[in-house]
Amino acid sequence: MKMMHALLRVAWLAPALAVVLLACAQQPQVRPASFQVVSLEVTPVEVLSGEDATVVAQVANTGGLAGNYAAALTMNGRQVAQKTITILPGKTGRLTFSVSTDERGTYKIQLGSAGATLTVKAVEEREVELKYDNGIPQETLWAGYNNGFLIGFTPPAKPFILNKVSVCCGIYGVAWEGKTFDLYVMDAFYTPLFSRTYAIAKIPVKGAFPYRPPSWVDFDIPPFNIENDFLVYFFTGTGMHKGIQVGVDDSVVNEHSDLASGRPPNIAPVSIDTFYNSTFWYSDRSKVNWMIRASGSARMPVE
Repeated sequence: MKMMHALLRVAWLAPALAVVLLACAQQPQVRPASFQVVSLEVTPVEVLSGEDATVVAQVANTGGLAGNYAAALTMNGRQVAQKTITILPGKTGRLTFSVSTDERGTYKIQLGSAGATLTVKAVEEREVELKYDNGIPQETLWAGYNNGFLIGFTPPAKPFILNKVSVCCGIYGVAWEGKTFDLYVMDAFYTPLFSRTYAIAKIPVKGAFPYRPPSWVDFDIPPFNIENDFLVYFFTGTGMHKGIQVGVDDSVVNEHSDLASGRPPNIAPVSIDTFYNSTFWYSDRSKVNWMIRASGSARMPVE
């Protein structure tokens, strides 16, 4: 009798057990985390020796579970950086690296199956003169009452060590003895980085009757590092019948030279076409390049 009851219970449980086993068999299996590097970008693709390049990777998790991706970035097969990122299933994570080397050459940047190329150029320390004129003054102009000559420069490389400003200028008129002028180096927001007041007698070419061509005058600047665009402001601030005139050149289209009024930081541009007589060529701002230059040293590509 007991044997009979046991057989009946087994017979009753069998269909239920079969249903459970069938359900388990039909339950979808969750795939573990799986990663794929979908893109690898290097910016810029060319750098100078010692400069940084930015590497950005996009990594997708194609699995069904969240997971940690250990990213090992290599340059020519040598690991140069490692980071770990957690990525949810079906999502894409972003990784950013900074790489540099002092050795010139072409490097293969690799992360997973994705690759990119970085070119590193050799550099040398060189003296560089920044200018927008051809050295031949077409005219010499004065800046007006309480005005000055403003010109902007872009460093040829970073860092740029500024050490000299040169101005092609002369003195005109009479009764200029004892007068002064100011030289400023400013950032793009007119904040002075360097300023100094000079006696007008520093300028060697004196007198405008008869006309005497201007000459280059150098102003030594205590060397300092400039990382961004900068301005040179030659503030003359003298009257019409005495003071300083600066050479102007029209060999290239002007994109950097302006007249300005006041002293930093209270500087306002002055429209050239309303200041100079419209019958003269230099009332057209596109033709007016002040003969003002900035010199310094920079790490430049080896040519």
